[in-house]
Amino acid sequence: MPSRHGGNGESKTLIDFHEGPGYALICPRDTTNHPADIGVILNQAFNKWLRKHLGIRVRATLPITRDGQTVAIHVWFDRPDMEVPRQQEEPK
Repeated sequence: MPSRHGGNGESKTLIDFHEGPGYALICPRDTTNHPADIGVILNQAFNKWLRKHLGIRVRATLPITRDGQTVAIHVWFDRPDMEVPRQQEEPK
């Protein structure tokens, strides 16, 4: 699900959200040409995503960097609407 970032006069950076069960990868669609403030753009996109998915509990985040600059964010989370399978105890 791409979203167009429009803050600070910059409107050409498309951000993709690759979601799976319990994780999401937030990254720019164009992985070669990043604007100077790509870290800020990703942070704003991540916060917007969190506001759209109320109730998510973030377990861990991993910033993906290139040459010291954050270029993507990998997030692992728990959702209240997804039941976590419990291990059954073996009979004694």
